[in-house]
Amino acid sequence: MNKSILLLAVPIVVVAAPLAMSRNSTTPMSEVTETQAVTPLKNAFKGKFRIGAAVSTAMLQGQDDGSTQLVKTHFDSVTAENAMKPAEIQPREGEFTFANADKLVEIAEQSGGSVVGHTLVWHSQTPGWFFQGKDGQPVTREVALARLQAHIKAVVGRYKGRIKEWDVVNEAINDGPGLLRQTPWLKAVGEDYLAEAFRAAHEADPDAILVYNDYNIELDYKRPKALELVKKLLDQKVPIHAVGIQSHWRIENPPLAETEKAIQEFSALGLKVMITELDMGVLPTRYQGADVSRREAMTPEQMAVMNPYTKGLPDEVAVKHGEKLKEAFDLFLKYRKNIGRVTLWGVNDGHSWLNNFPVRGRTDYPLLFDRALKPKPAFFSIQKAAEAVGK
Repeated sequence: MNKSILLLAVPIVVVAAPLAMSRNSTTPMSEVTETQAVTPLKNAFKGKFRIGAAVSTAMLQGQDDGSTQLVKTHFDSVTAENAMKPAEIQPREGEFTFANADKLVEIAEQSGGSVVGHTLVWHSQTPGWFFQGKDGQPVTREVALARLQAHIKAVVGRYKGRIKEWDVVNEAINDGPGLLRQTPWLKAVGEDYLAEAFRAAHEADPDAILVYNDYNIELDYKRPKALELVKKLLDQKVPIHAVGIQSHWRIENPPLAETEKAIQEFSALGLKVMITELDMGVLPTRYQGADVSRREAMTPEQMAVMNPYTKGLPDEVAVKHGEKLKEAFDLFLKYRKNIGRVTLWGVNDGHSWLNNFPVRGRTDYPLLFDRALKPKPAFFSIQKAAEAVGK
């Protein structure tokens, strides 16, 4: 989910301490080596489901603090945070920029991992030229559909056989009344843009796993809509193979009971479930979700409450974060036959989009590795949970 408009982090200098404290800085090689000595996380999940991480464009461009080695060591699935979104891949019609995506595939292949293509069709980070003519006026349905199909054919076709799973359509369901979000694709093509996108992806690579991806579709208010949409696609014989539950959660209220219902109900349709963008923020917010248009303000008087951990994460909060993530992974492991992968949305806390969403310029701690690239209590909690169950 880490949208490019949210990636400008406010520099923060923080004192480090083992496991509990975090910092933004280049990590000394001695610390990286120490981190790599930890038993690879992917070993614990082998035979259960793939364990993944989202990789930033900065990492792919060589602005690396050691996180690339973390990815190679601990994860057997990688997703591009932004590097494969339409605005990055084809900023202008016919001008494709594959360098960052190629690098991601290279990293995965070097470590024996797999790549998730993210994402082909989305209302955000999609250039306006898809929907406009040279005169600036909206194009016809036929032109917009042809552009959608051509984009998918070019991108999926380039990586045929190398990228075996695609988040085809992202966040098409409306949070308010009605089934579908009023996106430029819906307005330009019509409701069948989803079906056409999946068909185009399947034609470009018949062996690829095709996923519908969205946030909050585990929750009671939105899950029925997701089921309705997926059933419609299946009834139309659309090649959809899995549903991606993003899982942008908070430490105070991870919706595990509702998530269990979602796993059961999507699986009952014969679909795999993917946990696609998991993070568990520890900072307070009034909003649960991942709509990038959302913003919350933070006055100077609110700083102490809204951004309390600028000098490091207290031990007790780090432990609680680990406990909550373990509860989530206990659920995923219970349904390991139904789940294809679990992807963390970022590599370390300093990379997380939650530092700037829904409030900009905060210091959050939602992932398994801290800013010094050291594993947090959550890392060991989920590793032990995986090791405790059979295949």
